Amino acid sequence: MPDKVYRTAIYCRLSREDGDKVESNSIASQRAICEDYIARHEDLELVCEPFVDDGYSGVSFNRPQFKKLEEAIRKGALDCIVVKDLSRFSRNYIDGGRYIEKIFPQLGIRFIAINDAYDSLTGDPQSDSFVIPFKNLINDSYCKDISMKIRSSLEVKQKSGEFVGSFAPYGYMKSPENKNQLIVDEAVSEYVQMIFSMYKDGFSIGRIAKRLNQMGVLSPMEYKHSAGVKFDTVFKTGDTAKWTYKAVQRILTNEVYIGVLAQGKRGTPNYKVRVVKSKDESEWVKVENAHEALVSYEDFMAVKVMMQRDMRCSPDQNEAHLFSGFLFCGDCQQPMIRKTVPSKTKKYIYYVCSTNKHTRTCSPHSIAAKEVEEKVFRAIHDQIELVINLEHALAMIERLPSQSRKAFNYEAQIAKIEEEIERYQKLKLGLYENFIGGVIDKSEYFEFRSSYTKIIEDKQEALLRVKKEMKQTVTTGTTERNWVTLFKQYENVEELNRRVLMSLVDRILIHENHAIEIVFKYRDEYQQTLEYVLGYADELDIAV
Repeated sequence: MPDKVYRTAIYCRLSREDGDKVESNSIASQRAICEDYIARHEDLELVCEPFVDDGYSGVSFNRPQFKKLEEAIRKGALDCIVVKDLSRFSRNYIDGGRYIEKIFPQLGIRFIAINDAYDSLTGDPQSDSFVIPFKNLINDSYCKDISMKIRSSLEVKQKSGEFVGSFAPYGYMKSPENKNQLIVDEAVSEYVQMIFSMYKDGFSIGRIAKRLNQMGVLSPMEYKHSAGVKFDTVFKTGDTAKWTYKAVQRILTNEVYIGVLAQGKRGTPNYKVRVVKSKDESEWVKVENAHEALVSYEDFMAVKVMMQRDMRCSPDQNEAHLFSGFLFCGDCQQPMIRKTVPSKTKKYIYYVCSTNKHTRTCSPHSIAAKEVEEKVFRAIHDQIELVINLEHALAMIERLPSQSRKAFNYEAQIAKIEEEIERYQKLKLGLYENFIGGVIDKSEYFEFRSSYTKIIEDKQEALLRVKKEMKQTVTTGTTERNWVTLFKQYENVEELNRRVLMSLVDRILIHENHAIEIVFKYRDEYQQTLEYVLGYADELDIAV
C-alpha cells in the first residue's frame, strides 16, 4: 500500500487552434489516457468527474471549468491534477510556469503531465527547472504561430472580398455553394430597400422603426432566431427583440448594402490579449463590388448626407417637412428655421435664419415657404433641361468619326479634383495659424473650418464618382453617366417632393432680398462635362 493516496482530478482542454490534431487531442482521447494512467497507479484515486473546457484557448486561464478546478483545490478537495500533456493545461509560457512552479507547490498540489513524463512528486528539480519551462515555451510559440497563421489567412480572405463573419448582415445570406460569398436574401431584402426609401421620403429613423413593428416585420435578431441561428447579444432588452432606432440606423449607415464589404473592424492586440477592441476606420479592409448591392450608391450617399443634418420631427409628425435639412442661411451658413404663424383661418409658413433667432448676429433672411417651393421647383426644371441638352450634345459628339473625337480625359478630371482637395486641406491647416496670429477671430475660424471641411467632403465624393465612372468605361468600353440618368428620371415631375430634393439637391442657400441659390449635386461632373462639350464649339453648332 502506498504511504499516501492522492485525491485526483482530470483536466481536459480542446480548442480550434489545435488544427489537424483534433482527433488525437479529442476530449474522449484525453480522458481515456488520464483514466488509464490513474488506474495503473495505486497512489492515485479519481474522486470526481473530469474538468473539461471544450472550445477554449490555452493562451488564457479564463476558462470556466479551470476556474471550478481552482475552487475545488482551494477548498482542499483535491491533492493531484492529471493532464494528458502540458499543452492541454496551458499554452501560455509565463502563466503556465507560474502555476506549475509556484502556485501548485504552495498549495501542496501534485501535478502530472503524462505524455511529457512529468510528475512534480518524483521529478528531478534541477532537470525540471530547465525542461518544463522549455516545453511551456514551445507550447506558447506554437500558439503564437497558429494565431499568426489564422490572422494572415483571414486577412488574405478579407482583401480578396471573401466574407469571414459568423453571421451574414440583414438582407443577405451565405451562399450554399460558398460560405464566404454573400448573396441576397430575397425574404427580407425588400425591407432594407424600404428603409432607405422611407428615409428618402422624409420619415425619421424612429418612425421607420415604429412602422416596421406595426407591419409585424421581424427585427434582424428575431429573423436570425427564426432561421435557427443561435447567438446572444446585448441589444435584446425583452423576450422579443423589436425594431429600434439603433437597428434602423445601423442599416442606413452600413456600406454592405452598396456592395462594399468592410471587415476587420474589431480585433485583439495579440494572441495573448483576448479583449476585443474597435479599430480605426483607416485599418478596416474594404472591398468594393464584393456582392450584389441592395441600394444604389447615389441613394446611400444622399441618406448619409442627410443623417448628418438636423432632421428632427415634432411628436405629431410622421415625416419631415419638405425642406427639412436643406435650407441654410446664405451668409452665416446656419440652418433656416421653419416658423408657422396662424392668422384667422389660415396659417402662414416661412423660414428664418436660426442665428438671427438665437443671437441676432445675422439678419433674418425671412422668406415664405411657398415662395421657396415655387423658385426651387422652377430651378430644378431648368437644371434638368440643361442636363438633357448636355446629353444631346454628347450624343452628337459620339456620332462624329472616331478620329475627330477626343477622349474624355478622366485622368485630367481626377488630377484636378485631387489638386483642389489638397489646396483646401492646406487652407484648412493654415486656419489655426491665422487664428493664433490674429488674422481671423474665433467665429471666423470655426466658420472657415466648417466651410473647408464641407468642400473637401464634396470633392472627395466627386473623386469617388469619377473614378467609378472611369472604371465602368474601361470595363464596358462605354461611359455610363449615372448622374445624367438621375436628372432625366425627373424630367416630367409635376410637384416638388423630398425624393427629388434628396436625389438632385445638396443644399439651398437663402440670401437677402429673397434671393435663392441652389447647390446641385454632381456640379463637378456637370462642369467638367460642359467643358468637354464646349471643346467642340468650332466643330459643331452645340447649344448648351
